[in-house]
Amino acid sequence: MEVELILFFILILILVNGFYAASEMALVSLSPAKVDRLLEKGHKKAKMLKKVKSDSTRYLSTIQVAITLAGFLSSALAGSKLADNLINIFLKINLIIPETVAVVIITIILSYITLVFGELVPKRIALLNPEKFSLFAIRTVYITMIITKPAVWLLSATTKGVLILLGVKKFTRDEDISESEIKRLIRHGHTEGLYQEEEKEMLESIFRFDDITAEAIMTPRTNIHAVDIDDSNEEILDQVIHSNYSRIPFYKDNIDNLLGIIHVKDVLIQAKKVGFDHIDISKLLREPYYVPTSIKINALFKKMQETNHQIAVILDDYGGVEGIVTIEDLLEEIVGNIYDEYDNIEEEIIKVSDNQYLVNGTLPIQDINRYLNLNISSDHETLSGLIIDKLEYIPKPNQADVVHYHNLVLEVKTVINNRIEKVLITIEKEL
Repeated sequence: MEVELILFFILILILVNGFYAASEMALVSLSPAKVDRLLEKGHKKAKMLKKVKSDSTRYLSTIQVAITLAGFLSSALAGSKLADNLINIFLKINLIIPETVAVVIITIILSYITLVFGELVPKRIALLNPEKFSLFAIRTVYITMIITKPAVWLLSATTKGVLILLGVKKFTRDEDISESEIKRLIRHGHTEGLYQEEEKEMLESIFRFDDITAEAIMTPRTNIHAVDIDDSNEEILDQVIHSNYSRIPFYKDNIDNLLGIIHVKDVLIQAKKVGFDHIDISKLLREPYYVPTSIKINALFKKMQETNHQIAVILDDYGGVEGIVTIEDLLEEIVGNIYDEYDNIEEEIIKVSDNQYLVNGTLPIQDINRYLNLNISSDHETLSGLIIDKLEYIPKPNQADVVHYHNLVLEVKTVINNRIEKVLITIEKEL
């Protein structure tokens, strides 16, 4: 009867060990956000759960004390009470073993059982639903924290004292999470199906937002739709109306002599007052917002928000106009292309066959990658820039230059004014 009673107590201690091991895993796995959601739902135990989670050192120490005590007591009971029984079992088969060997055998068997049923299995169960198990266990853990408070305090004080004696006087811990770790978690979440490819790309784009300069995303000066203020009123209004833009830069003589930006809405308001024939364009000009090419787009976005500007003019080191950036350009770096009723992606990328596309040479590589699901290096801003870099010269009209890039064949189809207008992309199957 004594043996059965001892085995029963050992079983209880293993279950206690398993309960606290599972509680530790569940509480550690449970995120603060989930605890807050439980509080919002008005769950009765959520307040206690938040209180315990707020002091991780204390509840982890409490659980460790409980697990250590359970393991120590089960080993003590088994070693002192069951050794004689194991010796007698071996005697029945004519084997004589020392008491020390019997204790070692019992300890190994008990360690195996405790490891499986008191650690591994309970922790795996807790990981399956940490929220549910935390709510189930929190009251017991909280009561244990109160009971073991003196022991935990003594252990903490002793630990600090020993560290001071060893010369470790400052207790610091590095809890910073690096950007690469967050990116790894994003990729892992996508692999596990927590969010779609588009959501993954958006999250990763946020981290790139402070690495990109305005120069990398600007509309270059050769592509800026700007109007000469010396044109006739009729010509100016025709260009404003047919431009499909809400804001248009105005210059005198050349684009470097920029006078200001006109909002189409201001033109319409003035036209209603005095008629189109009597509009004085110069009075509608708004002062341009200038920024250097080197400004990072996260800083530019913040400045444009603060100053209520929708368009920024990028200047080079000599004060000349390099290009322009709009709020839409900045947002597209996070959410991808934003098309309105005047945009037509089919004009930029035309499908010729299943593996061939006729692409605008000035189209950003980022847009080509998204639309065609390619992985062209982001070392170049546009497809034209990539081709010129590989050729090491400016293609001539009707020359039909070809660049091989990984599994892509890039054939220059049209060149106008030293600018690559159209490129035929052929996607070959990778070997």
